[in-house]
Amino acid sequence: MMDFDVLHGYVNKLETGLEKIRSVLQLERQCTQGQQFFTTMQSFLKEAEKEIEQVRGDEKRALVGVKDITEYFHGDTSKEEAHPLRIFMVVRDFLSTLDHVCKEVGRMQQDRTVIGSARSFCISATTSLPVLSSRVLSLYGQRRENNSDDDSSSS
Repeated sequence: MMDFDVLHGYVNKLETGLEKIRSVLQLERQCTQGQQFFTTMQSFLKEAEKEIEQVRGDEKRALVGVKDITEYFHGDTSKEEAHPLRIFMVVRDFLSTLDHVCKEVGRMQQDRTVIGSARSFCISATTSLPVLSSRVLSLYGQRRENNSDDDSSSS
């Protein structure tokens, strides 16, 4: 990922280079020889200026978009003025944490499936389950209480 400041510096260097070319062209124009060189370089210079102007415009629009996003999530952008792209680091860290949590949940689901696979069975969503009597439910409740007592005493 290219840093915003590095990109901004490259665009400045390109502009400086174009200024040097422009000054060379001014000197070359004074010489009557090399008219084709002058014409070719002048054409190059105009195209390069257009492209740099377009890059500057894209840079400004991108920065405005980043400021809008930062203001939306953080409110006051004046604190973030020195590091306008910091919001992307925050998003990257959030996505990394989210990815880690999703992987953990997936592993927990997988572990739970492996552990419970001996007791699991499938039921169709349209199948109606039998109504259990209160006696069966009370026996099931007593059995669960006994199991939880065994678990707590063995800890």
